[in-house]
Amino acid sequence: MINQKVRVEGDTKEEALTKAYQLIQQQVDKEFDKSNISLNLVKEEKRLWGLMGTKKVYQAVLKLREETDIDGDFNILIKEEGIFLEVIQPQGDGAGVSLAAIEEQITEKEIIEVDQEAVSEALTLGQEKIKIAERKPELDRDAEINLEISDDQLKAYLDYIPALGGKKLTADEIIDQVKERGVIFGLREEEFRAKFNQDKELESFLIAQGEEPTPGEDGQLDFKFDLDRQEQKVNLKEDGTADFYNLNRIVNVESGDLLVEKIPPVEGKAGTSVKGQEMPPKPVEEAEIPVGENVSLSDDGLFLEAEMEGQVVYTNQVVSVTKIHKVNGNVNLETGNIDFNGSVIINGNIEDGMEVKATGNIHVKGCVYNAQVESGGQITINKGFIAGDKGYLKAEGDIEVKFVENGIVETKGSLIVKQAIMHSQANARKKVIVEEGKGLIVGGEIRAGIEISAKEIGSNLATPTEIGVGVTPQLRDEYNKVKSKLETKKEKLEETIKNINLLNKQEAKGRLEGKKEQLLQQLTNQRNILSRKVKRLKTEQKELTNRLEEDVNARVKVKKTIYSGVNIMIGNQYKKIKKKNTHVQYYAGDEEIKSASY
Repeated sequence: MINQKVRVEGDTKEEALTKAYQLIQQQVDKEFDKSNISLNLVKEEKRLWGLMGTKKVYQAVLKLREETDIDGDFNILIKEEGIFLEVIQPQGDGAGVSLAAIEEQITEKEIIEVDQEAVSEALTLGQEKIKIAERKPELDRDAEINLEISDDQLKAYLDYIPALGGKKLTADEIIDQVKERGVIFGLREEEFRAKFNQDKELESFLIAQGEEPTPGEDGQLDFKFDLDRQEQKVNLKEDGTADFYNLNRIVNVESGDLLVEKIPPVEGKAGTSVKGQEMPPKPVEEAEIPVGENVSLSDDGLFLEAEMEGQVVYTNQVVSVTKIHKVNGNVNLETGNIDFNGSVIINGNIEDGMEVKATGNIHVKGCVYNAQVESGGQITINKGFIAGDKGYLKAEGDIEVKFVENGIVETKGSLIVKQAIMHSQANARKKVIVEEGKGLIVGGEIRAGIEISAKEIGSNLATPTEIGVGVTPQLRDEYNKVKSKLETKKEKLEETIKNINLLNKQEAKGRLEGKKEQLLQQLTNQRNILSRKVKRLKTEQKELTNRLEEDVNARVKVKKTIYSGVNIMIGNQYKKIKKKNTHVQYYAGDEEIKSASY
């Protein structure tokens, strides 16, 4: 037995234990850990004037058993001629056998009329069998087993009570009894034989282990769009800062897009109880595919697709595609920017700095404040558009708004304003009409392809106001470029078709092979590409031709008053208004802009 002692100081017990461990490691060659060291506080005193806490001194003791230290043991033997006690004495510093331990086992074995002197004598002798009592056959007890099966039928536990003067049981006999009681699957025979001792009690030994059923997998739905997109979340920009505007809460889809895939369930595997009975797995459940509006389910019921372009939504446990996205309040940091494949209805305002884009129409029932609004259809704003340094409106169709202030507006249709356009830039491919209410255009630059019509243009203060209608020189240049490109592509297409026809004739005569076959394929591909380009250029040319023809009837119409400070451009002709005029319209003459009553 190693018994090493050291004294150490430490503010805490853990600190003292660490110091003791390090010191004893230097003194003892044996391996040990901190759990082998015991600590006792032997002294505690205050440090200098009590200002620095207390000093604690601990007695640390390491006790380690040597390999030659073997504890004592004993056996109680029941024979025909009596009951004997055999005591095996300890070796080295091993612990001796206690009288209490012997008496406890005598009581458990129900041995009576014990010779206490003989017991004491046996304690002093080494491995001698000392008779301590007479055997009483009427108290003999055969060995027995108890078997307990768990509620889930997957485990069987064995209790073994050794014989007391009666019939003993062998390992084979015990296993046979276990089988007779119905436990036949998953027997742990090898483990039992290694553990079993005829003369020693065995308690709650796992004698058999069943096989659990392998659970299956319920059917699942694989959503091909982000369900969490409908919840507010903040994205990060490339520089790591938070983007509070682009929350990407709208999920846009195209017709034919796969929205949901149904994954069939996977059946589980049956298990076996310790009694050999089949244990079926828990039944699996089919997933119900959530069919809503404007979606279609495949014939096999496994795939859900969009039937049209729009916003995919998952509400009330169904998936639908809607062509209209509604915002019940304002578009702000709470909703984030909107980018939608369809039409958008906003029941409130679009607040400063926000963006709304839609492939369809956009209807704002409130105001637009310094926001960016783009529509593939029409834009309707019940109230006004008040812009600043970033705000603009842009539409493929008409734009209707109550008033525009300091804004930028661009439309391929007409701009219809109920009250006024003030200090703004507007460009409409068709008309700009400001004829209701004040009907005022003042400040800024307003252009239209066909007509600008207002009650008043400019102001008494001669506010600089630029008005332009008709075809611009830039549009004519664009037309000429498209026309030139179209002629070039036509010539190349004709030449390509000519070469293809020549090679086809050679092929008909069987003279086409090798590189010429490859050339024919290249020319065929080139013909297809050129045909598509010619078709596109023709469409562009037709559209530009229509716009050029509108230049002939381009007009600026003033129902009431036009003021000095207004400059009018029709096509490439220019006129500066030097004095107030009323009920007048302007149009392009042969060499200058002319006017007439209106």
